[in-house]
Amino acid sequence: MSKTVSIQVQIANKSYPLKVKEDQVEVLQQAALKVSEQLKAYQSSFNLKEPQDILAMCALQQAADLISASNAREKNDSEIAKELSKLSEMVNAFGPDNQ
Repeated sequence: MSKTVSIQVQIANKSYPLKVKEDQVEVLQQAALKVSEQLKAYQSSFNLKEPQDILAMCALQQAADLISASNAREKNDSEIAKELSKLSEMVNAFGPDNQ
């Protein structure tokens, strides 16, 4: 069982204290870094001033990335299932009943 630890992540010049499982620390730190990088990119690219607007754009981008990754995974899973089915048919064609 993972131990709970206290960490702080920095997003939009604000520090957020969190209590998380020890095995989640690195993931959350990487996520906070990615959000911070996106915030800077959106702020400079779109000249947005309001932190809420910038955070909304980041949230939208993260959701779009998640949906795209999920769709790609589903497509890959479907393709793998088709290939496995074909392989299974080939194996069955050379099984003991066909010798």
